[in-house]
Amino acid sequence: MHSHDEAVRELAHICTMVLRLEQLVHSEHIGRGTVVTSPDYWRARVKATAKLAPQLQQQAGTLLARLDAIDSAIQRLRGRARVAD
Repeated sequence: MHSHDEAVRELAHICTMVLRLEQLVHSEHIGRGTVVTSPDYWRARVKATAKLAPQLQQQAGTLLARLDAIDSAIQRLRGRARVAD
């Protein structure tokens, strides 16, 4: 039970960070890539958490889909920035 509660808290934290990344992408202020602005970093944390609590697979899947969308948006923004240079 204890590890399930930790997994729930971890996914809640990740969800908050994914929301912040979505806001940054929407405002086009993603800036330089750092570990915490990398969708890959959060994707790895989601997958690790989902392994600990399989009953959270649906929530983890939703977060992974959101991270995929963020990753695609970042790539589009970076592509536009290269074209503008």
